[in-house]
Amino acid sequence: MGLMHLIYVAIEFLRIPFDVIRGVTHRRYDISYAVDAPKDVTWAVVSANKITLTGSPPITIDTEPDATRPGVFKGDVSYGDKRLAFAYRILEMRAGEAMSLNIIEAESDPAYHYGTGYSCAIGVFGDANASSVTTTHELTHERLGTRFLMPISQVATASRIRRTAQQLAGREASESTDRVQAAIITGALTFASFFALFGPSIAAMLLAVILVHELGHVAAMRWAGIPVRGIYFVPFFGGVAVGDGVARTELQRGLVALMGPGFSLLPTALLIFASAQSGDDTLTKLAFTSAALNGFNLLPIFPLDGGQIMQALLSRTGRETLRAFQAVTLFAGIVLAGWVGDFLLMALLGLVGPSTLKRPDPTDPRILMLTRSDTVWLGVAYGASFLFYLLSVARLW
Repeated sequence: MGLMHLIYVAIEFLRIPFDVIRGVTHRRYDISYAVDAPKDVTWAVVSANKITLTGSPPITIDTEPDATRPGVFKGDVSYGDKRLAFAYRILEMRAGEAMSLNIIEAESDPAYHYGTGYSCAIGVFGDANASSVTTTHELTHERLGTRFLMPISQVATASRIRRTAQQLAGREASESTDRVQAAIITGALTFASFFALFGPSIAAMLLAVILVHELGHVAAMRWAGIPVRGIYFVPFFGGVAVGDGVARTELQRGLVALMGPGFSLLPTALLIFASAQSGDDTLTKLAFTSAALNGFNLLPIFPLDGGQIMQALLSRTGRETLRAFQAVTLFAGIVLAGWVGDFLLMALLGLVGPSTLKRPDPTDPRILMLTRSDTVWLGVAYGASFLFYLLSVARLW
């Protein structure tokens, strides 16, 4: 993910609250990117109905023309151990130049239901040395979450297409290098935002605490077999570890959320011990920052880590009970954020409110529920971690 794509995602995220306030649901997303591969190779990648796109994990598209419906292709998309139904209709095709299509929602997996009237147009430009791609996605949103997913999905797909075309052209780029560059660029932007608010020392502490926290999520994703796309820092807010897939069980979902604060337990304890022994004010501030941020993240408010853990713990009680719990804690979180003056968090919770309060779909049958013993162990681990950070903050205050 290059700097321009990071800026693109940031701008699209900033548009979301204004769209929600104005009631705008129909959106168009445009993105362009350069590919170090001949135009015909890039076209072969974007127009293929059977292809494996480079990435972690590789994504394989395997569709066949529907003999009864001209222009319709049906099949599936597979990555990792998941195989999802996928169907689309080609609306227009200019071979070697451009094409437009729409997703057939009724015949595709719910994972591809970004909204109604979803259409996509792709244009490829260039020559025998290099090329560029422009894509336009247009749809009407029905859920808040898809407003965030669309620009991220666009950038992720662009990265896969670029790497696949360059690999076929013998000009393969390093995926790990892209991830490191993305982390460095977003980290620098986030440090600058914290620097403007709190000064250099606090900014450095915040960035270090966030990095350790996100590494915990990454470790848990790897344990759960979820490929990791990378760590991205978010200016003025924090960071996020992005996985390329979803958990197969509620236990995995809960542990991935818990391991952010969980991974930070030992470093925080060591910092508290070192600050007590040395009396160093910097160590005390760093220990307090780690305890406060990780403890705050464990509050049972969705989409914080604690809210996701509670979502796993309450999964056996039914969707309506879970929705009621999320609504109550969401309201409490908005009040708390307003009380402490964190208006950015307050705005974020306000944005996720509509999707939280919306009547939920039935639980995904592919996700295995927690057993009773799983519930006990996850609940004890969550409670113990939260208590540790609460006592640590009280001691260091």
